Amino acid sequence: MSSGGTMMRVYAALKTRVMTGAFSPGERLDPARLSSELAASVTPIRDALHRLTGERLIDSWQHEGFRQPFVSEAGLRDLYGWSSELVAVVLRAAARGPDAAAPLARTGSFAEDAARLFAAVAERSPNHEHRAAIASLNDRCHLARLVEERIFADPGAELDELAVHVEAGRWGGARRAADAYHRRRLRHVQEIAAQLRPREGG
Repeated sequence: MSSGGTMMRVYAALKTRVMTGAFSPGERLDPARLSSELAASVTPIRDALHRLTGERLIDSWQHEGFRQPFVSEAGLRDLYGWSSELVAVVLRAAARGPDAAAPLARTGSFAEDAARLFAAVAERSPNHEHRAAIASLNDRCHLARLVEERIFADPGAELDELAVHVEAGRWGGARRAADAYHRRRLRHVQEIAAQLRPREGG
């Protein structure tokens, strides 16, 4: 396998681990240890970690290496606020986009379904920058969505409501559904953030 191919393999593996909470909050991501675990040299490991840092999925400091981020209540509130603002912008743009229905059927995983739904909405926007912004948002929200799936009763119903409005081109209803989706999460920020903190004795 080429060095570029190795980096992409390592990047994909590390990204999955980071997004699904395989590392504890604040855990140091040591390239030498990861090299052994992922059967790759330190160079592609470091390249992948730098890319994940650029995507704001992990933290990095000069001379201090890389680590899984801590999730604070204030940081999560800001992330949900950004999500609300970005989705509102994308929905307004999507109203001017093509009328073709997007594939919005559920897969069974709330986190994956939420990512697919917001990506499908972005696909309807005539501004291609919205697709990249939503893709980044989906990655950064994935871990919180895994918690939401555990603590909310039927969060998929919220996605269904939004999807129905989007598919029917009812953009006012879609914006109201998206607003309700985000207000619910902002009300529960403290509870969600608590689930994302390091465990005692961990």
